[in-house]
Amino acid sequence: MTHPSAPDARRHDMDALRAFAMLLGIALHAALAYIGIGWIVSDERASLGLGILVGAIHGFRMPLFFLLSGYFSAMLWRNRGLAHLLSQRARRILLPLALGCVTIIPAMWLASDWAVSQKSLLMRESAATAPARRSPTPDIWAVAAHGDLEGLRAYAAGSELLDKPDPILGVTPLGWTAIKDTPEATAYLLEVGANPSAPYRDRNTPLHTACFFGRVEVARLLLRAGADLNALSATRERPEGAMRHDRQTTQFIANLLKVPIDFEAVAAGRERIRRLIAGTDVGPTPTAAMADRSPSAAESWRILDLLRSELLFQHLWFLWVLCWLNAGFALVVLLADRFPVVRLPAVLAGSPICLLWLVPLTMVAQSWMHSGGTVPGFGPDASAGLIPPPHVLLMYATFFGFGAWVFIARGPGARLGRFWPVMLLAALVILPFGLMFGYHDQRAAALVPAESARQWISCALQALYAWLMTLGLIGLFESLLAKPRPWVRYLSDSAYWLYLAHLPLIIVGQALLLRTDLHPVLEFAILTLTTTALLLLTYRYLVRYTPIGTLLNGRRTRLSGR
Repeated sequence: MTHPSAPDARRHDMDALRAFAMLLGIALHAALAYIGIGWIVSDERASLGLGILVGAIHGFRMPLFFLLSGYFSAMLWRNRGLAHLLSQRARRILLPLALGCVTIIPAMWLASDWAVSQKSLLMRESAATAPARRSPTPDIWAVAAHGDLEGLRAYAAGSELLDKPDPILGVTPLGWTAIKDTPEATAYLLEVGANPSAPYRDRNTPLHTACFFGRVEVARLLLRAGADLNALSATRERPEGAMRHDRQTTQFIANLLKVPIDFEAVAAGRERIRRLIAGTDVGPTPTAAMADRSPSAAESWRILDLLRSELLFQHLWFLWVLCWLNAGFALVVLLADRFPVVRLPAVLAGSPICLLWLVPLTMVAQSWMHSGGTVPGFGPDASAGLIPPPHVLLMYATFFGFGAWVFIARGPGARLGRFWPVMLLAALVILPFGLMFGYHDQRAAALVPAESARQWISCALQALYAWLMTLGLIGLFESLLAKPRPWVRYLSDSAYWLYLAHLPLIIVGQALLLRTDLHPVLEFAILTLTTTALLLLTYRYLVRYTPIGTLLNGRRTRLSGR
């Protein structure tokens, strides 16, 4: 995402680094199939190395992107004025977001549905034929979430995975049936011996989840199976207490879990569950309730729920957050023209002195990530809804605002990465400890017994990692790209298009690669490189010199012979 013209002061190295941050998103999404989580397409053979790669990228990528975006917003404001900044942002950010919501996101839904159907088909083939090319045992958490009874039949009574939390979010198979509202899968798991009160990693139970999301039929089955109404979560909350959460909290958790919800339907479901607990609602059987849903009606409700939900923007959420941050920047500029402004010493924008105040400030927002520290995680949250949660805005506003202030206070010649080799080395040392405190609470507890201390240490490690990687990479690119290079300029131009359009291709590619027997790292490399190459071809021949290219990057002049 570049600017329409190239003022002399523009930092081509920072522009290339922002493009690099977007391109890393392609690799991150490609790797999600191979790290053992409930992604749309999940390969049975997880790769620890790719899991670490995902954590490493996610821990700094969007903070880096927003810092550079703030830098360029301040540059454009100084060079062209506030009106031009807002006009340019509307054309280059808001309009592509609106177009993406009616083109790219529906394409991703179609790709996701096809990928899930292909995975289910492969599971059935694997169960019916021997020897299978892949392990005949599917991902129990994924098939439970999708309600795939054929896949679940690979797990019979006595299976050690029936009550086991998944490796990333720590949710049991029954919990996923409550999250995704697949009561047929709930019934099967209970039939083969799943414990209706088996706790997640954060001590919530499937009944907590069913109450929270208003999943009436799932709750009915769990209650009939003897689910414990007095089970306490890590926050000392009983299942009935999970029904007290307001719309914002419910939508935030739904966004975290990538679950479309209609809060009115959730509230109605919670009320019915209250009657179930009180014994005043017998209701229809699960079979009868599900028979009332025709496929066409279910699909219509799915689309309506998605439009209402926190999943509206999907992977394009960063554009919407950018709109909020640029609006905030404009408000600050207008207020600064009308009221006295306290000018902070420019030395505070220098590296590494800035870490002394930026890390504690970032820790405040980080402490609210991952449901206030009760859900395992590393790195900042995303926000794909119309109203971003305050802590998400605060996190990215910190990086955006710092980037803008660096340009305003120190100008285009400011160097932020003077000690970049030390910073990058320190970030790599911090990373494994940050991942341990973020995902492996039992290991962290062996080092730091106090839970509150572990949470603050985790916040400190994540905030410090994000800033060290951000400033270290800025210094690296300052050193490598002291002079402009045409191929770097070309990649910088193409990165916006590549990121916007990549996810449907990634999902289709992940589903196709399920039928290969290659090592996960090799599959990841093939998928990433092939997707990037295909998108570069589309950019070269279908985007760069077309109205789409003009919309994304400004007009480009076709050189003679090209």
